[in-house]
Amino acid sequence: MREWTGAEWRREWEQKPGPFAVFVHTPLCGTCKAVRRMLEVAAEILPDFPLIEANINVMPDVAQSLQIESVPCLLLKRKDGSWTKIYRFPSVTELVERLRSEREMS
Repeated sequence: MREWTGAEWRREWEQKPGPFAVFVHTPLCGTCKAVRRMLEVAAEILPDFPLIEANINVMPDVAQSLQIESVPCLLLKRKDGSWTKIYRFPSVTELVERLRSEREMS
């Protein structure tokens, strides 16, 4: 996963066409670490689906602009510019299926 810097996130979010996913996390969050491992497996299964990560501690404007309520959060941006937030990560299988369906919808 490529990490967003504070300066590039807004430009990429607004200009980069979907589909892509942004994993919003904090480094000390245990649940975030577990979800990161799940996303690493998902990235192996779907290597053509772009995954980006954002440390919310160094980019608080992401949380404010996109109204992120808690971490971990996965932002999914579609090709049409619409987006959704995921806060529930029950299994790698469910996560892969969600990413696959987002890719196919676009």
